[in-house]
Amino acid sequence: GKADPLALAAEKDGTPVFKLPKWRVKGKTIKEVAEAYRSVGADLNVLPFCTQFIPMDIIDSPKHGSIIYHPSILPRHRGASAINWTLIMGDKKAGFSVFWADDGLDTGPILLQR
Repeated sequence: GKADPLALAAEKDGTPVFKLPKWRVKGKTIKEVAEAYRSVGADLNVLPFCTQFIPMDIIDSPKHGSIIYHPSILPRHRGASAINWTLIMGDKKAGFSVFWADDGLDTGPILLQR
């Protein structure tokens, strides 16, 4: 129920923010959603904490593609609740990954890790 501080800052700056309940219907990208997204003309998608699969035609649309932030050292703790699983499993080392988006669940090529 809290406002997303990143979205609030972006909107204040005039940067479009998309918080869509769904991108697809029956496996197909929703035309109006794709058109609204493409109207922005993004050079790069930055997708933090994705909770749904974004269609590949959207992922591949920007000139420089799409990157995703994930709060684990991938491939360990792929998927949801990575921070929780790091603690539950008693990992001695934690970190984050930024990777190129693909059609899998946190499976794209790693761009950087810390």
